[in-house]
Amino acid sequence: MKALLVEDDAAIALVVETVLKREGWTVHHVPDGASALEGGEAPDLLIADLNLPGAQTGLEIAHLLRERRPQMAVVLMSGDYEDSTMAPQGMAVLPKPFRKAGLLAAIEQATVVIRA
Repeated sequence: MKALLVEDDAAIALVVETVLKREGWTVHHVPDGASALEGGEAPDLLIADLNLPGAQTGLEIAHLLRERRPQMAVVLMSGDYEDSTMAPQGMAVLPKPFRKAGLLAAIEQATVVIRA
């Protein structure tokens, strides 16, 4: 399974990428929205920071990639998002900072929404 990680903070990206790879994901990491939208094929899973450098937010990237792949699972990360129960429909929100268990739970939540 393929995951696209869109995160401009190298330390956070390294942690998320390490966890995903240990869980069997193939991970492609990019630092901004423009790079995320360059590829033609959308991944199985998008994990994106809500606040990214450049023109697009993580939410905008999610909507654009879902046009290519409607069943793509989405986890949005943010240090500014207080209430993870207020996630955009069909997406999981992961408040920063987080632990491995929180990341895995958000991925599970996002993939369950897509399977439903």
